[in-house]
Amino acid sequence: MKEHANTTSPSSLAFVGSGLIVGLLLCATLIFATYSTLIAVFGMPKVQTVHASVKEQHVQAQLSIVLGGNPAHKDWPAYTPISLTLPAYSLVTLTIHNYDLGDTALPNGSPFAKVQGTVGGIATADGTAYSALDVAKVAHTFTILQMHLSVPVPGDAPQGASYASVTFSFHTGNAGTYTFECFDPCGVGLSGWMGPMAMKGYMIGNVTVQ
Repeated sequence: MKEHANTTSPSSLAFVGSGLIVGLLLCATLIFATYSTLIAVFGMPKVQTVHASVKEQHVQAQLSIVLGGNPAHKDWPAYTPISLTLPAYSLVTLTIHNYDLGDTALPNGSPFAKVQGTVGGIATADGTAYSALDVAKVAHTFTILQMHLSVPVPGDAPQGASYASVTFSFHTGNAGTYTFECFDPCGVGLSGWMGPMAMKGYMIGNVTVQ
């Protein structure tokens, strides 16, 4: 007896293929419809972002302004120490003790009579907060132009005190080396801008942020 070959016609294969495609499309449509319904009821799913809890470091620093701090010129005012090292991205509270008492008036309208770049826009002189000083009542300034920070330092101390104390807070940013200087004409020469005003080691120093 002769055996017959088991063959499948092309039309049968096409029918099966079409059925699979239709089935896949129906499944995709059902999944999309279900997802759309859930979105409509519950809203879009939210991606939770985990933020690292970083506590800002708060450090204290201190400077003094003295007369004759450098033996080479005993009549010149000078900041001491002449360099500070501070942590980056930190809150710094700086206290300046000014032993070089007496006022050296700023020019009228000088922006350096205003407190700039500090927390709250203020500084405290011997317990009294201020946002600016009369230009005639300024002895020195602590100014870091790169940080947009400037604080006028008064030249009058409380009765019986040997220095005026100024305290203020500010935020450091990127690591780097910055220059602090005085922009009050407390130096020598007819203008007051010579001598200690123009030489590092006196009224010009460095702040290293790292």
